[in-house]
Amino acid sequence: MPQLALYLLGSPRIESDGASVDIDTRKAVALIAYLVVTQQHHGRDTLANLLWPEYDQSHARGALRRTLSTLNKALAGNCLDIERETVGVAPQAKLWVDVNDFNHYLAECRTHGHQANEVCTACLEPLTRAISLYRDDFLAGFSLRDSPNFDDWQFLQTDILRRELASALERLVHCHCALGEFDPAITYAHRWLTIDRLHEPTYRQLMLLYAWHGQRTAALHQYRECVQVLDQELGVAPLEATAQLYQAIKENHVPSLPAPLQKPALAKAEVQSLSTMAPSEDFSLSMASSTTKAPVANTEYPLVGRSAEWSTLFNAYSSINGGGQILILEGEAGIGKTRLAEEFLNHAHERGAVVLTTRCYEGETHLAYGPVIALLRSAIAQKDNIHRLDELPLAWQSEVSRLLPELAMQHPALPAPPPLDGPGTQSRFFEGLSQALLALCNRSDSPSGVIFFDDVHWADSASLELLSYIVRRLREQPICLTFTWRGKQIVRDARLHQVLGEAQRSGKATIVTLMRLDQASVRKLVHTVLANDTKLTASLVDRLYSETEGLPFFLLEYLNAMAKGQLATGTVDWSLPGGVRDLLQSRLSGVSDIGWQLLNTAAVIGRSFDYDTLREASGRSEEEAVTALEALIDQGLVEEVQKSTSEYTLTYDFSHEKLRTLVYEETSLARRRLLHRRIADVLASHARGQREVDALAGQIAHHYQLAGNEPLAAEYFR
Repeated sequence: MPQLALYLLGSPRIESDGASVDIDTRKAVALIAYLVVTQQHHGRDTLANLLWPEYDQSHARGALRRTLSTLNKALAGNCLDIERETVGVAPQAKLWVDVNDFNHYLAECRTHGHQANEVCTACLEPLTRAISLYRDDFLAGFSLRDSPNFDDWQFLQTDILRRELASALERLVHCHCALGEFDPAITYAHRWLTIDRLHEPTYRQLMLLYAWHGQRTAALHQYRECVQVLDQELGVAPLEATAQLYQAIKENHVPSLPAPLQKPALAKAEVQSLSTMAPSEDFSLSMASSTTKAPVANTEYPLVGRSAEWSTLFNAYSSINGGGQILILEGEAGIGKTRLAEEFLNHAHERGAVVLTTRCYEGETHLAYGPVIALLRSAIAQKDNIHRLDELPLAWQSEVSRLLPELAMQHPALPAPPPLDGPGTQSRFFEGLSQALLALCNRSDSPSGVIFFDDVHWADSASLELLSYIVRRLREQPICLTFTWRGKQIVRDARLHQVLGEAQRSGKATIVTLMRLDQASVRKLVHTVLANDTKLTASLVDRLYSETEGLPFFLLEYLNAMAKGQLATGTVDWSLPGGVRDLLQSRLSGVSDIGWQLLNTAAVIGRSFDYDTLREASGRSEEEAVTALEALIDQGLVEEVQKSTSEYTLTYDFSHEKLRTLVYEETSLARRRLLHRRIADVLASHARGQREVDALAGQIAHHYQLAGNEPLAAEYFR
């Protein structure tokens, strides 16, 4: 019997005793790949639905029958076990598959008496063999556009195999490094980096390897490459750990080499010491954005000025009895919503509750069910959780498989969900997801589970519809839904207001509105953080409050900058810390062109500005100005204030002085001069009578002076 070889890592190809085997149809290639990788017998209906989902059952089975005939003929009838209702690989088939060998070599490493993420020198040979088999990604360049179920399965297998490859490369890097073999370690590290060019731990590992190998220039070049890639792809700077390592190498303060290891075997202690080198928690190719474990709160700084809010959350959660509860933390960006939520989630987790978390992202509002998929994926990745889904009725599991197609791949007997355009199908879909969430987060021996959506104002419309469904049935579901959102600053989707409105009407909602810290709280936080700083004075604390206006994120950024020596506190004008600038720029990213014109004009006027001066100086029509101003208010960039002595004057403020400062700094010098002149002209035209002229003279002179018109400025200064 000839030996058949299937190469699926890379572009698929089949060989028989070294000679290429041609298969006429892509469906036949997909079918044999699915059978040999799953290593199971599958029902004909399952295979037909996998490859011909657009056909009815009879036509799909007919297409499968013809494809099986073609495939069996190409393989000389020696590979397939074709029964009346099932199809699989024949037990006696002489068949070699690169994917199966790849997995076999990795499995061999798990028999060496150490954890899966650890490595010993006995792992070197099987890991090296596994890596040599990985020519390219699984079925690279191959797809079935008319078979989304197969494409989903292929995508899942590709992701799993890439993660296994990354793990193998990581272990090879650390093992060769510990053995003092830097050349192969560097080679494998570069291949590791090709899997994820944005993975900073790999850059740091390469920097260390080059430095230990005496190639300081190459190590520094690796850092510059990291900076360039992160800036181009994400618009961010490297992490502090990466920058610190760069500085250490630059100053010839290279971290010590790991202790050398002896071949061919490692003692248990040596295995443990080697495993600690691998930043396994730092390295992840996971697509999930959340975890079933409670996120660890950033306790570097204490939670100050939130005792009342914390008590409200604590009491609301403690009072859950049978029905559900909704906790809503609202407030502007940087106010500390997520920080307080993390403290609460840690509390729930410590009490034994299951905590499921996810986050919504501004750039993913068009991805249907994005945060829900991330939450479910990360939840079932945890130990025992997949079995909780298995306990659900098949009908509910089938509904969940709409979002997690890997469930259908893992359970071939799972019935395909019906199309969503039928009567009642949408409700059944939502009920299936609700039942899955309940199964994952509720246990009989623990408090009510918590489901946390961070930044829910960025949730997509489909996810909001699901949340609305769950909220309406909360009395029957003993879970605690927790959201953070920016309140009325975000009005992108009416469904969000519908969800939160339904939550309030249910009588089960607790809304916690976070305000800026008062001066006493700022003083307490600063004294706690800088307790041993001899330069700390009352005037410095007051200056910090003035600069940050009590916004916690800003305050922490200023304290970080001070700790790093990046803030010259003795100067009149303090520079904006990088984190503050980044947050403000992100808030400005959604401003329209007309909105920007108004912001530029307002920033030149000052922290406070009135509507008439703004509109006339900006040159916009009344309708344009009103519409743009309303949008700026909704975005939380400006606020309407009632402090004018005249009921006919509409007055506004920037929500934060640093926001005005940033807008002013990003306005070109030429435009500043133009706007200063326009503002001066408008103010001068508004002055009626000597009393008004005298009252506005200082402002008019100031703007004419900054516009470069010294003669006119001098007239008003007199």
